[in-house]
Amino acid sequence: MSWTGRILGTGFRRFGAFNARFNVAKSATAAVTVYCISSFVRKRQAEAFQLGDIDKRLHNVYTDHKLSKRELRFLEYASIEYDDVIYMSPMDFIDSFTRDTPRERIYRRVLKEAEVKKMLGKTPPLRKGGRDLFRHLDQSGLISYADYIFLVTLLTNENTYYLPKSRDSFRIAFMMFDDDDSGRVDKEEFLLIRSLMSSLRSTRNAKKHQDDQCQLDLTEFSFVVTHMQDRLFSGSDNYSIAFSKSEEEVKREDTTILLHLFGRRGRESLSFDDFMVFYDNLQYEVMEIEFREFARGKKKISPVDFALMVLRYTILDRGEYAEYIDQVAERTAESQGVTLEQWASFSIFLNNLAQFSTAVRLYTNADMPVTKAEFARAVQCTCGEKLSDTVVDLIFAIFDTNDDGKLSYREFLAVMNDRLHRGLKTRNDRGWTWKDFKRCVINEMSR
Repeated sequence: MSWTGRILGTGFRRFGAFNARFNVAKSATAAVTVYCISSFVRKRQAEAFQLGDIDKRLHNVYTDHKLSKRELRFLEYASIEYDDVIYMSPMDFIDSFTRDTPRERIYRRVLKEAEVKKMLGKTPPLRKGGRDLFRHLDQSGLISYADYIFLVTLLTNENTYYLPKSRDSFRIAFMMFDDDDSGRVDKEEFLLIRSLMSSLRSTRNAKKHQDDQCQLDLTEFSFVVTHMQDRLFSGSDNYSIAFSKSEEEVKREDTTILLHLFGRRGRESLSFDDFMVFYDNLQYEVMEIEFREFARGKKKISPVDFALMVLRYTILDRGEYAEYIDQVAERTAESQGVTLEQWASFSIFLNNLAQFSTAVRLYTNADMPVTKAEFARAVQCTCGEKLSDTVVDLIFAIFDTNDDGKLSYREFLAVMNDRLHRGLKTRNDRGWTWKDFKRCVINEMSR
């Protein structure tokens, strides 16, 4: 054999050995990757099952998914059941926005059809509504989970897939639901919004039927046959519990919001101006209730109480929270209070925080501090609302950490975003992250 053949033969043999080792290593890596992925999925599923199962049992609710933060908040405050569906009363909704914990109760009230009709009969039409609608109705009304999400979206001014942030965007969204270009939205068009959210069903009555005798009528027998067909041929199991009404029937049930906006017969329609009146009344009512809670019968709230209201619902640890409050107590006088009108102006600014954040993005990205005059001018230009000198002074007393008369937008906006969303802003759970997954792969490869 020639030298060339020997060299080539040796090279091919070494390459073949290298290729075999490479394939083994690649297979091992793939196996480890599959193992880590399966471990990751099993861990997440186990966590979701354990947490979700506990929450569902605690609140006697049936869903096909882990309860979200908003669903949990709704269930904590909801005090009514009707036709196996869980509802809030108008005052339950107000409490969910103005109280840190729900009022004490043992069980939710289970209402009958006659009680619900009498309760909903007290709902005034939109033209007779006002800034005390929810307080006036108190416990006489039904607010479904879909209504709750609709109202939360209005109050937090959050950008969702069906309601955007600014008033101009509100108008565009309103026009999209106006199919006939009449400038008005009717009940059927509004129900499209409600249909985006599922109801929350109570399992309390379903549990009671478990001890009944094993007897089926024709309707139940038909349900069981259909259910078994779904499981055998489609692999789905969407009907673990049978309810008296379908999801579509529940979504069309009259509630306080539907009756208020579209009348008892559902024949009224809603103009954009009508909608904005309802929006403004809702915002003002919640704002006023919150102010009265801290004012305790006085015409002004103290600087410390103002700081407590501003920092309410924010995600701060106890140390940071205490530092902010102590800082305000040291820098302000007790006589330096905030009136209802001044708090209303600040609330309007807070509801337009997205526009303000966009306008000052240059300052935020450059982490440039601003003076009181620059801050007040930025608020007025973006929101059209003039903050009083007292409110501006108190904001700087809270967030001006080194007391140099300048404010960092970055920290201020981060805290105010928490306040605006009232602890309901969706955040990714810590759980397993991409870093955890990579660490798992490295650990398995190094064994």
